[in-house]
Amino acid sequence: MLIDGTNFYHAVKESGRNALSELEFTRIFQEVSKKTGLLEVRYYDAVKDRTKDAVGYAGQQKFHEKLRKTSGKLSIHSRPLRYAVNITLQKALDAGKQSGIIDECKNKLWQFLVNLKLIKLTKEKGIDVLMAVDAIEAAQTKKFDFIIFLTGDADFVPAVHLIKKIGVKTINLHAYRGSSTELRHACDSHALISFNENQPPINWY
Repeated sequence: MLIDGTNFYHAVKESGRNALSELEFTRIFQEVSKKTGLLEVRYYDAVKDRTKDAVGYAGQQKFHEKLRKTSGKLSIHSRPLRYAVNITLQKALDAGKQSGIIDECKNKLWQFLVNLKLIKLTKEKGIDVLMAVDAIEAAQTKKFDFIIFLTGDADFVPAVHLIKKIGVKTINLHAYRGSSTELRHACDSHALISFNENQPPINWY
């Protein structure tokens, strides 16, 4: 199973949830294992720069450590997160002063930048490519009966088509929000993750 970390994180947020707990991840892995005989889990993430975002980096590393404990089959695969813009509060205040913005409005200026998501403008580079290449290489080994894509990103459709040509079945595991219809249809089957603790963690189709 290959997990597109950022894509899944945003799908969970759009579903009105915070990040999943260790227990919830464990339930998902156990359910997939019962259905497919899960052999390996790879979690893909863009690693934050601790010199630019020390708090964010520490939190991400803590999350990765917790995630590793959910399954002995899980490994983290990463690329550096690229920063296009990194505006600090002091930079915003200085810019406000230079622009003649009065003191009473400086906090509003900062909140305006936060709301526009311009404080830390970042971009993943290479995560999707890394995940797609790994999926194709895994299929070529003939070691796996299934390649499971936990993502809602249609960019993986070409990789899915190639994997199916190799002769390995594909499953799209996804949340309700942010799920690509094209990707679901490209895969041999798909499964919906439920965030309701009173329901099975996965609905298979």
